[in-house]
Amino acid sequence: MGRAISANDPYAEVESVKAVSDVFAPLSGEIVGVNDALGDSPDKVNEDPYGDGWMVKVRLSDPAEVESLMDAAAYQDMLKGD
Repeated sequence: MGRAISANDPYAEVESVKAVSDVFAPLSGEIVGVNDALGDSPDKVNEDPYGDGWMVKVRLSDPAEVESLMDAAAYQDMLKGD
């Protein structure tokens, strides 16, 4: 809580059976909430990323950065190569 993060910089790590991976901030700001429930149920990140699987809440320092993000449909299209 209270930590400043910058867009495109790593701010956390996630661990799986085979690897440890950085989590990169999509936007800049200050972390104002942390989902402590993930400590007991880390599978929620994959099962419900738009609900109970959230990781952090961020107070944006530059709301204009939001314009650089894709919505879920555009991301799915990118993955398909459309």
